[in-house]
Amino acid sequence: MSGLRTVHAIAVILSGAALGLVLFGSVRRGIAVLAIVTILLAWSLEVLRVAIQSRPENRP
Repeated sequence: MSGLRTVHAIAVILSGAALGLVLFGSVRRGIAVLAIVTILLAWSLEVLRVAIQSRPENRP
C-alpha cells in the first residue's frame, strides 16, 4: 500500500502542475498532465479493488 500512497502523492503534485499550466497559458499541456493523473488514479483504484477482493474474509 506504500506504493499507492506514492502514486497518490505524485497525482496531487501533477494536478497542481496542471493547474499552474492552465492558469499561465499552456492549456494543452495542462490537459495532457490531467489525462496522466486520471490514468494514474484509475490504475490505483483498480489495484485497491483487486486487493480488497482477494482477501480471504471476502470470499464466499
